[in-house]
Amino acid sequence: MYTAFFLLFVGVIVSCLFMSGKSMIWELDGLAQHYPIIVQFRHMLVSFLNNPSQGFTHWAWNIGLGSDTLTNFQYYVTGDLFNYLIVLFPKSQIETGFAVLVFLRMYTTGLAFLLFTHNYHFKKMSTVIGAIAYAFNGYALSTGLHHPFFILPLIFFPLLAYGVDNVLKNKSFVPLVLAVFLTLIGNFYFAWILAIGAVVYTLVRLISVRKNPEFHFIKSIGKLVGSAVLGLGMAAIIFLPTILLAANSTRIHQKFANGLTLFPFEYYLKMPNTILLNGRAMSFWLVIGITGLSYLGIVYMLVHFKKYIWGNIYLLIIIIGLMIPAFGAVINAISTPSNRWILLANLLFAFATMILIDNLDSLTRKDVYWLLGSSIGLIALVWVNNGMILTLKRHDFIEYGMLLLTIIAILCMLFFKWSKTTNLVVLVCVFSLNVAVNIVGIYSPNATNLAKQQMARGLSTRFSKDYYNDAQKYVMAQPGFFRTSKAPRYQYNKNLENLANYTNTNTNISINTGINDESIYLTLQNGYLGKFSRAVANSQFSMNTPIGQNDYRTSLNNLMGVRYMFAKANTKHKPMVPYGYTPVKDKNGKVKVFQAKARTYADPAIENLYGTIIYKSDNALPLMYTQPKTISPAKFNKLDAIDKEQVMTQGAVVDKQSEDKSPLNYQSSKKDLKYQVNVDTSQLIYSGDQLTKYRLNLLDNPNADKLIKQPHSQVSLGANYQKTKDLLADNRMILENNEYNNRNGLKEMTTDVTGKPLQYSLSVNDPKSTKNSELYLVIKGIHQTDGSLKNRMQWLSNQKLMDNKLYTRLQKLNNLRTNLTDPPFGGYNFDAYTNSYHTGFAQYDSDNLSNYRQINNIVLNLGYSKNARKNIKLLFNQVKNIKFKSVKLVAVPFNKQYDQRLQKLKQNGLKNLTVKNNHVTGTATVPTSQTLVTSIPYSTGWKLTIDGKQAKTFVVNKGFVGANIPTGTHDVALTYTTPGSKLGKLISIISTLILIIIGIISAVIARRPRSKHAVRK
Repeated sequence: MYTAFFLLFVGVIVSCLFMSGKSMIWELDGLAQHYPIIVQFRHMLVSFLNNPSQGFTHWAWNIGLGSDTLTNFQYYVTGDLFNYLIVLFPKSQIETGFAVLVFLRMYTTGLAFLLFTHNYHFKKMSTVIGAIAYAFNGYALSTGLHHPFFILPLIFFPLLAYGVDNVLKNKSFVPLVLAVFLTLIGNFYFAWILAIGAVVYTLVRLISVRKNPEFHFIKSIGKLVGSAVLGLGMAAIIFLPTILLAANSTRIHQKFANGLTLFPFEYYLKMPNTILLNGRAMSFWLVIGITGLSYLGIVYMLVHFKKYIWGNIYLLIIIIGLMIPAFGAVINAISTPSNRWILLANLLFAFATMILIDNLDSLTRKDVYWLLGSSIGLIALVWVNNGMILTLKRHDFIEYGMLLLTIIAILCMLFFKWSKTTNLVVLVCVFSLNVAVNIVGIYSPNATNLAKQQMARGLSTRFSKDYYNDAQKYVMAQPGFFRTSKAPRYQYNKNLENLANYTNTNTNISINTGINDESIYLTLQNGYLGKFSRAVANSQFSMNTPIGQNDYRTSLNNLMGVRYMFAKANTKHKPMVPYGYTPVKDKNGKVKVFQAKARTYADPAIENLYGTIIYKSDNALPLMYTQPKTISPAKFNKLDAIDKEQVMTQGAVVDKQSEDKSPLNYQSSKKDLKYQVNVDTSQLIYSGDQLTKYRLNLLDNPNADKLIKQPHSQVSLGANYQKTKDLLADNRMILENNEYNNRNGLKEMTTDVTGKPLQYSLSVNDPKSTKNSELYLVIKGIHQTDGSLKNRMQWLSNQKLMDNKLYTRLQKLNNLRTNLTDPPFGGYNFDAYTNSYHTGFAQYDSDNLSNYRQINNIVLNLGYSKNARKNIKLLFNQVKNIKFKSVKLVAVPFNKQYDQRLQKLKQNGLKNLTVKNNHVTGTATVPTSQTLVTSIPYSTGWKLTIDGKQAKTFVVNKGFVGANIPTGTHDVALTYTTPGSKLGKLISIISTLILIIIGIISAVIARRPRSKHAVRK
């Protein structure tokens, strides 16, 4: 019966997707992460099945600068057993397979719930409805649309609970062992959340069953601990290596709970609205979206508090946890205050649903009053919290209507005294309609923006195939090992505000193209790459993308061995590419353009319809080379970020003073440029003439000064004269104070009396000094200030005065509502423009749970140019002001001297270099002892041999594998083994054997005939 219901509701999902022409792939992380990774995973499976001797997981050079497929992919695919079924789908149908696996996961959540209910005594139909409520809860529906593997914990938690119940009832401990095993190999992140949830569940159940005759405390505790240890041991083959990577990943340095003590006020206001609604923007990942029947089940359980005391205690823990950021941060792996752990509550919600259904025939008048009152009360609370106005979308009214329909159905059952069969039929119909409505609320573009963000059917496959317009085939045909990158905005999704690295949408598409792109977008990233990026102040660094495109900085890309760079062919001007990169030309000397293919139903917002040009650099360094000079950590740390980048091209940065055997006498070539700070006053309303231009909409008109002296429409400058005059004076004061503060360099960027940011420019005193140079904006001591509620309300009032428009009390009330429910969180965009290049950075809001970090210092590459640059335009938004400790303009010249230095390093590259998955070999010839430098991300898994003898490796250039090479000619070999894999494999084998032995012993004991004494007893 469960299967029939499940297929019915999956049919609703498929119908929505079919009607809208959409797929199950999200155009953000779905296209950027999940789809390309599942394509790569299928390739790994097929390769392994064709040639098992090569192993399944290994070091892969096509994943960023190089990554371990076992650990870096564990978060997404490696431990998710459902993903292994993708091999059953042909390459052309991976999108279909992707969707089928989502539905299969959802189906399994219901099966897991049904298994969980076996230890309880509910009616059959109650368990079926509970399973459907669990499988199609708001969390599953919304995460299935965006992050399919987020459904896994909904499977594992009922299994863990079932295993715990078995142990406490003195039954077999094996289900708990297997549940722990599946949880730990499935996803290390959710394993932490589920572990805490399982501990809480166990404590509640321990107390609730303490008086049961079959319960034995010591024995149960022993079996619980033993089961957890055995399950952990069995999972060690995957779990141990992954934890070792996670412990040294880029996420270790996050600020606990994003610095929040309490959630912002608007979070608490919006909480009631998340109970029933789906498809909303997720505030701190609070996703509930249950049916009306489940809501009423919770109310019924609370009304009968003592009877269901332990379920209610569990519910109170959930409610309290949702109030405190630190609670969510602890459960979220001691990091951000994410409420993803709310998934654990769905077990209780479905449980409460079954309780209500089982007790429908015994509802009292008091119960009915509470059910009816709580339904009306919830709607009233939503109304009050929205400022006493129901600003709901059309579909939201239907979902609240379903709650009222459910309570009406229950009232009819009691009033008309229908038969049990009729009651059940009516309830199932209303519940089914509610589930269908919830599905439509997420999967229909008419109901929510979530569905609009889904990729069109077939577009993901085409986009992945045509990503480089076949330009990658030219690159793949070139000899040697090298890496590639992308020019600014080669891929930029116009449908989405891209804040990740500002000039390219983060993506993993390149891993399936046969080339080695330097950027990768993964949750788990090598922490050494983060240390490297932080050391050189790479503005594109984030926890998910520690390298990006190295901010298009010349030396960084040369150091990473980036030989080719892909750029769009549509640009009117030459795209900004680092120094030394020139376009590849055909036999006739013309720039080679790889034309975009003709497409049916093209999507220009996502796809590159202009074609691709390849830029090549001869300064890309080899994967392994030797450096005669070294830089100690102490000397390196004294350099600024720009010199840290340049010094790596002259010597090897070692990680210990003892390795500094041939110290470099570094001489910086950078130049600090003097500049003047200017404010664009053309948009600032500080005088009567400016106000006239503004009211006539002439501020952008170059002839505005003449036009306002000619006859024009009435602008009523005398209206509210004194107040308006004061505003103009305030703007003049803001301008004067700002000019004074910025007299010796940029110290502050601020807003006018209406909250509109002023526009700034830095005017270079000697523009010639920027020629043939890469220009940098070096910013230190950044501190932004949000506009307070009072500020924002005053800005709106001032704007009405400037417009000479009536500001009614209702408008003020509406604006107050908006500012209360949509406050700022400290985020802003900072934009910098030169003659032909636009760059900048994004400070994420503190409620961004994936990428938030406070940016205090940053280096922005303003690009290389042969031409002089006079002005740098600077803009910001969203905050009241930004203050800086210092802002410097720095120029680094690039010339033949730089070319010669890089070419000399290239000559130091290892000869006969061979690069395979887990092996890199070559021959080094050095006249004196030198340092081996690589662009291989450092890992203890890399083992070095020199002439067949083991040698020590260390961290070089802050994040890469390095070593000492003695004088002479030597065979150098690096071999990779996943750290912890051998120990993990051994632990898994031993643990599995222990489980088998215990199982055999238990079976033998169980088959022994009991003694007569035992029988009589």
